[in-house]
Amino acid sequence: MENNDIASLDARLTDGSLYQRAPVHLRTQVLARVRAQAEEEACRREPARPAKRGSRNPFAAPWPFFGGAFAGATLSALVLGTMLWFQALPLVSSVSTGSPIAQEIVSSHVRALISDRPIDVLSSDKHTVKPWFNGRIDYAPPVIDPAGPGFALVGGRLDYIDHRPVAVVVYRYLKHPIDVYVFPERKGEAKTEPVVTQSDDGYALARWNHDGMTFWAVTDASGAVLRQFAHAIETGAPR
Repeated sequence: MENNDIASLDARLTDGSLYQRAPVHLRTQVLARVRAQAEEEACRREPARPAKRGSRNPFAAPWPFFGGAFAGATLSALVLGTMLWFQALPLVSSVSTGSPIAQEIVSSHVRALISDRPIDVLSSDKHTVKPWFNGRIDYAPPVIDPAGPGFALVGGRLDYIDHRPVAVVVYRYLKHPIDVYVFPERKGEAKTEPVVTQSDDGYALARWNHDGMTFWAVTDASGAVLRQFAHAIETGAPR
């Protein structure tokens, strides 16, 4: 390799022209999953039991600062490592189910996450959200209050999926939005139980049929959370 070629390669390696930034929604997804994991771990952790009188932990008492500093350093290293990994992610991602509708739904959910207006009608009252769809689409989507703690209805919006306008009912778990896309099921489809899958870029997806409607739910929370949510929706649905 000639000196000019070496100099040109060295310049390209240092001027940033080869740098590729991953899409914005992947940054949102990665950081959200780090926060979610920390929150779930904190919920599972039991409070420490008080030590018996006369007993002493040789590592806890003399070093209260060390534990906090170590935990902070560990968390910082985790976040830093996550960001470095995030920057190395490929620019192209796909849904593992291979379903075109699933890909559309994930893309729609991501657009909503980075949008300034992810909700058209903001309300926790299903009697406000459900009538809002009247006249905007050609069917009446069910708006269901989840039968379980931790999940809350926050509103709804319209989107365009599979070549038609569809209703999106928006819920929340902690800081994680859960979008539920509802549209009439195709002819010949029978009632199905929720099946939870995951997209290649980390979003949890669930699909099921109930009472003449097809439901698609998507969130950046874990698959276990989405499975609980789908069960809460099924339980809260009118019989």
